[in-house]
Amino acid sequence: MASYIVLEPTDAVKLKPVKAVAGDHTIFVRDEFTVFALILPFLWLLTHRLWWHALMVALIGWGAFSVLGSYLSSAFVVSGLSLLLSLFVALEGRNWYLTALRRKGYEEVALISANDLSDAEVLYFYGAAKPAEKAEPVSVSSDNKVLSGTVTGTAVPAAIHAADGAMIGLVDYHGRS
Repeated sequence: MASYIVLEPTDAVKLKPVKAVAGDHTIFVRDEFTVFALILPFLWLLTHRLWWHALMVALIGWGAFSVLGSYLSSAFVVSGLSLLLSLFVALEGRNWYLTALRRKGYEEVALISANDLSDAEVLYFYGAAKPAEKAEPVSVSSDNKVLSGTVTGTAVPAAIHAADGAMIGLVDYHGRS
């Protein structure tokens, strides 16, 4: 499962479209290692509008490494340093992107673990990722057993509990482990 960081703009930053839809400006950022940033770090930074980071990678990658390569006369050292720079961008690029979004006025509102982006959107917009202070106690009866707990957002459907009437956790995995 992947982790998705959910960001929403603060009220001062929200754009006022003619027909505002809830969640219009919500951004989901997958927190992961980025292969594209490993292969082409400069282009990855440009596609995410991280101009200063891209400029620094270009100056370090093309400028410093070419000068260092001319003095060392070793392609392996320069290639290794270039690979290290690419690895650094692949590992830290998402954090730079999140920092840029925070500077623009977005704030982190949730962290969701989901299989893919569509599952993360469903979990977030249908209330499974609401803050704990909005939680309401819920009890579900099945046969002669009563299950109680705290659910954020929506009530627990009766179909969630297992065949014997007991439920483990808040989510049924439908046979998946």
